[in-house]
Amino acid sequence: MDYMISPYPIRIIDPKVESSRLRLQSIRVGQAGHLPGRTLYRSGAVFEHWAMVYIASGSGTLTENGGKEQQVGGGSLFFFRPGYSYCFGPPPEGSWDEYYIDFTGTRVTEWVEAGMVTGGTVYQIGQPPGLLSSFEEVLRLMDSGIPAAADRAALILENMLLECTLAAAAPSHSRESDLMQTVRDDLGTCVYGEVTLAEIAARHHMSMSTLRRIVRRSSGFPLHEYIHRIKMAEAKHLLLNTSLQIKEIAGLLHYSDAFYFSRLYKKYMGISPQYSRNHIL
Repeated sequence: MDYMISPYPIRIIDPKVESSRLRLQSIRVGQAGHLPGRTLYRSGAVFEHWAMVYIASGSGTLTENGGKEQQVGGGSLFFFRPGYSYCFGPPPEGSWDEYYIDFTGTRVTEWVEAGMVTGGTVYQIGQPPGLLSSFEEVLRLMDSGIPAAADRAALILENMLLECTLAAAAPSHSRESDLMQTVRDDLGTCVYGEVTLAEIAARHHMSMSTLRRIVRRSSGFPLHEYIHRIKMAEAKHLLLNTSLQIKEIAGLLHYSDAFYFSRLYKKYMGISPQYSRNHIL
């Protein structure tokens, strides 16, 4: 990164500790910096390592490998991928306030697979609580020249990436959470067979595959297992609060085979239906 890029004092901290002295070999923070009032626009810049870049204020653009130009503003987060070419920076007469951290290590592969680090996209994350103070803490720790401090900076970086990932996903997760709540309410009607799963999918203008996907993503269970589990929860309620026979409860919940129902109940509740009735107060 260029040093003469702003009319204001800038901070660029290069690593001051030999990598062999670090306890955390899987995550290593490289150069880190704060560039307030950046005015320089760079073209064709290529970087050796991954870098996390956060724009606290100002505006500009980013292009990766000659692709689509993306708008950058206050609260934008993006990543530089090693070996890719970038054009980025504020417009003429403009500026932005930039923080960045570059990093290496085998842990990066896991971050990429988890979607915590990804190139080619500008994310609008606003200003998550504590993010700027975390950048400042990483700068302070890396400037100390102490091996343990560099390790702490690496751990702070991982936490920053997680929080930024959650912040970037928050709007879509909120929408899906709201949708899942209404779907969950409808799925409850499947307990007594009032509607079918296909009817629920149609009611929400989605395919069965989409219904399966959002249930799996929200609950962690496949759709069929999710239905069995809510039916077993209702069965437990009936066992404890009515005098209905086990065969009758199975029938109400649309299990024609009482023995199959009992096996499912024990699988998901950990005990038999009869034991539930006789021993749970």
